Amino acid sequence: MGRSLGCIINVLVIVLIVGVIVARACAFIVTEREQAVVTRLSKPVHVIVGDVPDDAFAQLRTAILQTAQRTETAAEASGLKVSRGAGLYFKMPFLDTVEKFPDVLMTYDAEPESVVLADKKTLVVDNFARWHIENPLLFRISVRTITAAKGALDDTIYSAVREELGKCNLVEVIRTSNANMEAPAAAPEEGPEGVEVDEIAFERITRGREEIMDAVTKRSDDRSRVQYGIRVVDVRIKRAELLPENFEAIFGRMMAERSRISKAYRSEGQKQADIIEGATDREVQVILANAERDAAKLRGEGDAEAIRIFAEAFSANPELYTFMRSLEVMEEATPPGSELLIGLDSGIYSLLKSDLGQTKHPAPATQLFGE
Repeated sequence: MGRSLGCIINVLVIVLIVGVIVARACAFIVTEREQAVVTRLSKPVHVIVGDVPDDAFAQLRTAILQTAQRTETAAEASGLKVSRGAGLYFKMPFLDTVEKFPDVLMTYDAEPESVVLADKKTLVVDNFARWHIENPLLFRISVRTITAAKGALDDTIYSAVREELGKCNLVEVIRTSNANMEAPAAAPEEGPEGVEVDEIAFERITRGREEIMDAVTKRSDDRSRVQYGIRVVDVRIKRAELLPENFEAIFGRMMAERSRISKAYRSEGQKQADIIEGATDREVQVILANAERDAAKLRGEGDAEAIRIFAEAFSANPELYTFMRSLEVMEEATPPGSELLIGLDSGIYSLLKSDLGQTKHPAPATQLFGE
């Protein structure tokens, strides 16, 4: 009894082991980060792609079937099965082989390469790209490995970068917009290099780096989809440098441009200063003219009033007015501390000796005119 029970257990163990081996030979698992191509005697029979939307899956399935039609017979292509999403899948044991490929976004980092621009300047461009295996069947047929795919992308992307950058000038590769590139409108002025300030011409940006790199991405993506089954998501320039021998020429040109721009700003400032000074001087002249006019008017009115007062005083008492004016004349004509000698036949002596002089000025003449 015990021997028969042991035999049964051994048989069950052997059956279990054989079942595990057969199950491993018949089934396989595709994770969320994988895609797979199942081949039977080196002929593709089943393609498993990532979890993509329905519309994208329909287009991708058509592209995979077209790839199979180009590489296999019509009968083999029609029997190709296309699935999507991670999970448990089955195959023919010992006949089918499963090849898995990444279903993640990968990065390609290129070596720096020289690119000649439209303005004959040479840039050393270091670019990188992000890519994804979209058609695993075409990828298996064309490049098969990630290393070979990076080599194929190197040729495709560098070609696109060289073609697009070759159409652009340096300023377009460096900048994206025309912001802060305006110069003030200045009057013509002879510069140190014989160039007038108003002849400054800024190199306008028509595309810019963003648009250029979008064009590079599209060109690279179109080629890699058809040739390798790879979708290029994005291509960007990590670094762009001038050749060492071009530094001095470029910096000299930059200094000359900045010098012309500063001259334009100074010329515009001087122009505005002249306008302000001219307006101020004109306003000062107007104010002074108005003041002179008002002063002359006031002086005329004062002189008229003085003449009127003198006329009234003279008409009221002519003798007194004549006497007062004579005293004023003698006072103005006689310096302080001096003696005035008046002859007996002088008109002034006669005036002083008159009744008016005796009445109005009884004091001696020495008290009136000083010692």
